[in-house]
Amino acid sequence: MQNTDFFQQIKQVEIPWGSTKIFLPVFYYDVATLSVQFLASIKKVSQFLPSRRMHPFRVTPWHCVVSISAFEYRDSDIGAYNEVSIAVPVILDGSSPLFIGTRHKVPQVYIHHLPVTTEIARDLGVEFAGYPKFLANIDFERDGKWVRCHLKQANQSIFTLTAQEGTLQNVPRSRMQPITVRSGYLLRCELIVSERQQMSHQGASGVSLELGEHSIAEELKQWKLGKIIGYQYAPQHQAILTPVIESFSVVRD
Repeated sequence: MQNTDFFQQIKQVEIPWGSTKIFLPVFYYDVATLSVQFLASIKKVSQFLPSRRMHPFRVTPWHCVVSISAFEYRDSDIGAYNEVSIAVPVILDGSSPLFIGTRHKVPQVYIHHLPVTTEIARDLGVEFAGYPKFLANIDFERDGKWVRCHLKQANQSIFTLTAQEGTLQNVPRSRMQPITVRSGYLLRCELIVSERQQMSHQGASGVSLELGEHSIAEELKQWKLGKIIGYQYAPQHQAILTPVIESFSVVRD
């Protein structure tokens, strides 16, 4: 049985949904996460942001950060499924000082693409928080030394993300604020990740991204993804995802 201490004293609300019912916030009982951070062209990435209120975190005058993460949800309130996030750490209503991307953890992250492997994960995310979800094939491979995530849609490869496993260290609980857009508003949720054992590495050694022929792969090529500045791998942890808790007009008054 999974340890449920992380979820104690947190009340969930039961909501009818179609022929079933869901619980909010959503509990994720058993998760593996691989996340990689890339330098990218701030000029190119900014063209894809849905609001001028969003300012990408700058690492140099010409580069921001793009985060690509792969999630294996082995047990959750909405079943088992896999997910990939292509996201941009941002600041709302304020420009980013230089080098902040390497010096500070980023709580607000604009979710640009969020493919998933089940219909309930797609439909629930789109309806409740405007997540840009679509169905795709997301497969993980492990051989004791390497972990790989293959992302495809309609038999077209989007990418293969490969990282070398390493020494795990205890890390504390963390939080992230996913930002989505719907009907002229920016929506903010909160993702709380449990204490966990995690491998963290700075630099490109031990990780690679192979882009395919899908339109999203072509988009990432336009972003001019460059140097890998770090990656993290946590083979097992838990998480809580809230519903929308704040909204902002896309156009600032």
